[in-house]
Amino acid sequence: MRVTVLLGGHLRTEAHNGPMERTVDLPEQARGVDLVSVLGLPAERVRMIFINSRAGTLSTVLQEGDRVALFPPELSYNTFVALSYRQDRIEDSK
Repeated sequence: MRVTVLLGGHLRTEAHNGPMERTVDLPEQARGVDLVSVLGLPAERVRMIFINSRAGTLSTVLQEGDRVALFPPELSYNTFVALSYRQDRIEDSK
């Protein structure tokens, strides 16, 4: 199966100096941890995972066509705060 991966921060250079967004082939029933391994990243370098714009974990089973965003520890707090602010703004506009 194929998933699209977006790498945040230093994960871009740590994952074989590839592009920020790439398509990765994985076996069926692969999990987030399998994706991280295929990218050549240690699991402890991934602190925040979003799968199709929803929070995920290293144990989440991935599906064909998923869009996965991975963020390192140094960006996870800023990402969390930004997403929280955005959610508040979305709810305020309703």
